[in-house]
Amino acid sequence: MSADPTADARDLFDRGHAALAAADPREALECFTRAVALRPDVAAGYRARARAYVALDRRGEALADLDRAVRLKPDDPAAYAERAELLFRQKSHDAAAADCDTVLSLDPGWAAVHGLRAQCYAAAGRTEKALADFAAAIASDPDHAAHYLLARANLHLDGERYAEAAADCTAVLQLDPESAAAFRTRGLAHRELGDGLAAEADLSEAIRLDPDAVLTRQLRAWVRLALGRPDEAIADCDEVIRRAPTGAEAYTLRGACRQQLGDLDGAVSDFSEAIRLSAKPAAAYNLRAAVHAQAGRYADAVRDHLAVLERSPRDPAAFNHLAWLWATAPDDAIRNGERAKECAVRACELTEWQDPTCLDTLAAACAECGEFDAAVQWQEKAIALAAPELAAEYAARLERYRRGEPYRDDPGEPQAAARG
Repeated sequence: MSADPTADARDLFDRGHAALAAADPREALECFTRAVALRPDVAAGYRARARAYVALDRRGEALADLDRAVRLKPDDPAAYAERAELLFRQKSHDAAAADCDTVLSLDPGWAAVHGLRAQCYAAAGRTEKALADFAAAIASDPDHAAHYLLARANLHLDGERYAEAAADCTAVLQLDPESAAAFRTRGLAHRELGDGLAAEADLSEAIRLDPDAVLTRQLRAWVRLALGRPDEAIADCDEVIRRAPTGAEAYTLRGACRQQLGDLDGAVSDFSEAIRLSAKPAAAYNLRAAVHAQAGRYADAVRDHLAVLERSPRDPAAFNHLAWLWATAPDDAIRNGERAKECAVRACELTEWQDPTCLDTLAAACAECGEFDAAVQWQEKAIALAAPELAAEYAARLERYRRGEPYRDDPGEPQAAARG
């Protein structure tokens, strides 16, 4: 060690940066710590050590060092920018945005900070401010425009602005034709816009670019099922399960595909595995119950819906399914009009009397109780709220109730989709 602490600190500082460049953060941390001990009054030393701490995933210590750097040199925008990025990673979005404000007050030309602040605003739900900052970042930092465009696309997607999300992704792909993330996000946007074929094409391209992205493959499976191609959806599910065998959703999806193909035993097996793997198995229980009902195993279906209510006593779908079974099952031993009406009313309450499937179920329950005037009343309300593809089915039931006839379900038809 020389007699000049400043020179020694500078040497340690240079060695620390070399260690960081060589991906040796522990050596870098040791060098920076010794440099700081020699010159505790130099803000750059704390900023450098913070980078070593971040590389070692010791974010609390990194944040403390950046706080010291800011105190020592409060007019340095770089210290605020680095702290803002770390605060954003820590999900302290308001504090990160405040640091970004400081950076831009000290250096209005710091383009990248607009992008970071936009992400802070987006995470905090301040959409309009986020969009303004993304636009500023795209205009002022063209080298990173693809990054900002993709982040803005995901913000549009979260806000259900699907056409805008797709347009931003298209702009990303003009800058970076190999962006798997842009293809994936645009695929999601196309799916929500109702263009299943475009969604499938984009998701397929994303998979080509990133074959290990199991969630993208799972999304393509959902799209293929919606396109009426359950065999191809099953192939995707098989690959997802091979790569991630503990994911419940892939089993749920494959079960739905198998049900659509008439493989009821296979569907029950997949839904059972989804129940075993899922921390929140309500959907899988309800879907398995629908398969049991389709197979005429009504008692098993009732047990599955009751299992949902044991775990989630405010689940409207389970109340609705139970009410439908007790109101319409062809098996006299299963039907129970009063219990059906009680559950149907609860389902309607939980959906604020705005779900046509629940109102349709309440009408069926009233009919099972012989209350046909009430059945007609509720069925007319269900028709008024129903989508066109359900209105004709509901209208046919309405005519039965006007004739004083209860409705009996067809055990060969899957009911999960229709009952919500």
